[in-house]
Amino acid sequence: MIKKAFALMLLVVCTGCTMPTSQATKDLEDAPKFTEAEKAEMTTEEKVAVYNESMSEEKDRLVCRREKRVGSHRMYTVCFTREEIESDRQSAQDAVWRAKGTLNGTAN
Repeated sequence: MIKKAFALMLLVVCTGCTMPTSQATKDLEDAPKFTEAEKAEMTTEEKVAVYNESMSEEKDRLVCRREKRVGSHRMYTVCFTREEIESDRQSAQDAVWRAKGTLNGTAN
C-alpha cells in the first residue's frame, strides 16, 4: 500500500515537471529583468507597457482601466488579459441566454 502511494506521488510530481509551459510563461522568461528599485520607480502604465511588449500573443496582453468599487469613492486600477476579458464576456452572455431560456440564441 505504501509502495503504491509513493509510486502515485512520484508519478504526480514527474507529470507536473513535464507539463508543457504556456507561451506567456515562456515570454516572461525572456522578458527584460528589473531590480526591485527600478520596479518601485516605474508607474503602473510603464509596468503594463513592458509586460505587453514581452508578450508574443495578443490574448496574453493586459488591458487596464480605472474604476470605482461598489460602496467606495476611491478609484482603483484593474488589469485583465484580453483572454480573461473575452472569457468573462462570453460567460455573461451565456448567463443572459440561460436566463431567457435559450443558449447561444437557440431555444432549449
